[in-house]
Amino acid sequence: MEKREDLLAEAGDQGQLDQKSICYAPLAFRSKLIHVFEVYGKGFFCVGLAVSIFMYVTGVFELGPNTTWRSAFFELWPLFFVLAGVPGLMWLSSSLVFTLFPRWSVKAGRGPEWELDRRKGMVRVWRYRRRIPFIGRRTITVFEAPFYEFDGFVAGGVARYGVRFDFILCHRYSKLKVHIGDSLLGWHHNPRPCYALWDFLQNYMDVSRPLPEFPVLEPHRHKDPVTAEHDRKSGRPERYWRDMDDKTFKQKEDEMLSRVLSIDTEQRPNLMAKKVRYAHMTPEDMLAYGRGSRRGRNGARAPRPSVGYVQRDWK
Repeated sequence: MEKREDLLAEAGDQGQLDQKSICYAPLAFRSKLIHVFEVYGKGFFCVGLAVSIFMYVTGVFELGPNTTWRSAFFELWPLFFVLAGVPGLMWLSSSLVFTLFPRWSVKAGRGPEWELDRRKGMVRVWRYRRRIPFIGRRTITVFEAPFYEFDGFVAGGVARYGVRFDFILCHRYSKLKVHIGDSLLGWHHNPRPCYALWDFLQNYMDVSRPLPEFPVLEPHRHKDPVTAEHDRKSGRPERYWRDMDDKTFKQKEDEMLSRVLSIDTEQRPNLMAKKVRYAHMTPEDMLAYGRGSRRGRNGARAPRPSVGYVQRDWK
């Protein structure tokens, strides 16, 4: 892990996950491609190898009494190559490239895509555009707004494997959206991990509270004054997660997953419904939340957007 962090630093990676901020900066296409080859190659190789062995054994008995193990192999080897050989080559080639050329394999991308600044309480989103694709100077626009102006949304979609959920941060007074779930969580078939992520982000951005109990943040807990004071009073070990044995760590993981799957977000009262008007709200819904009209009880409209824009050119 430390070696890989050194590689990221040498490559100029701008990603960050510490007591200051969570900043997502994807790697270059080259690094993504190597990673995809390794992950999918390994997965399809294991599945393809199992299928190939099963087909090989059954093929020996179905091709006829005169069929030997050797003749069956030569009869079916093109299929074996497609099922297990191609994924195996993908896995092997990506592993060799990363092992032999680690600095070439790890390359920083164009820059950060979004950031949650804990110290300043801001959310920043970067947009990269060129007037002509692949030609000319790249224009970078940075959108910035306070975290408290964002709402968490769980978006559901239908794929060939069923319903999938993603978490999105949406700015209340503009069309700004941040697809945080794709980066931090990935797609899930259950919305509850998205609810847990929303709780985590709110706790993380609250500077009056200690950092969330998260293994990746443990090396940075002593750098945050509130967290350091909390750990001192509670007697929390400095290397609580890092010195934990594998069996206990797996047990803690199972406990956290159990709490995530039983989270009570859907039973909590919707406090924001008393302050803002949602597009799907009917007058009856607003009365149920204590609001007499679409403009609110005091007749005031929503505040003006506080999104900031910073634009600069980049080669």
